[in-house]
Amino acid sequence: MQKWIEYSSDLNFIGGQVTRDGTLLLLENDLQELDFFQRPVPKNNWIIKIIKGVNIETVELKNVPFIPTEVDLFSDDTLLLVQGRCLKDGKYVERNARRYNSNGQLIAAFTLGDGIEHVHIDETDTIWVSYFDEGIFGNFGWEQPMGSEGLIAYSINGQKMWGAGSYGIIDCYALNVVNSKEVYFYYYDDFFLVQLNGMKETIRYRIEGDNSIEQFMFDQTGLIGQVDINTIMRFRIKNRTITSKEKIQLIDKNGKIIIGPVFMRGPFLYVYGKDGIYKNL
Repeated sequence: MQKWIEYSSDLNFIGGQVTRDGTLLLLENDLQELDFFQRPVPKNNWIIKIIKGVNIETVELKNVPFIPTEVDLFSDDTLLLVQGRCLKDGKYVERNARRYNSNGQLIAAFTLGDGIEHVHIDETDTIWVSYFDEGIFGNFGWEQPMGSEGLIAYSINGQKMWGAGSYGIIDCYALNVVNSKEVYFYYYDDFFLVQLNGMKETIRYRIEGDNSIEQFMFDQTGLIGQVDINTIMRFRIKNRTITSKEKIQLIDKNGKIIIGPVFMRGPFLYVYGKDGIYKNL
């Protein structure tokens, strides 16, 4: 991998996301600990780093009344922040999705439900949301969870457009939205990796073995997947079956292992190393 840009921060890294065009977003703040179940959620300031090409833009969001775990960009460069946990208490429901402009001003707030695993926005501004088991079967006050279908597509304003109810998803492990014609998701307990085009299935792969892949990308030789925080695997694809081939190390031009958070989406792979951001060749 090659060093893409020099970058370091005195703030704490909380999360990140690759957008559909390869822009890297980093979520940062100065908190030492985060309690995702504390209610009411204390208001805090959040820093979003938008890294595109050699440019780094900083957006500061002040007095945010939730803890964002997911972030992405709409086509007009407004930001979507989502808190993965969402409380429902009787008739009260948290609005755990907030849209901001580049000046840090709130544009809209709505609800995407509890137990959110991943959030990706495609080029049509459709919001794709995948859920883990608690968001599918209910917890945190949800008897009829919004995420019961495991994967749902919402409009820019949070209106449901499509759901993956026919798949019987127990946990949607991974999501990779390249664009509206290439939406990939991997789920338990069938261990299928499915491609959607226009919200209709076009390809289905079987992943052999007990591989709880957290994120993945296709390359010229097959599939690369992160199976846990320390392990990246290369997978072989044959006859629409995906099997693990070998562990791989992400290294710089001198052969030194790069250690840090990994981000994958579409053809893009980044690593946030100690001395900068690295990108796949």
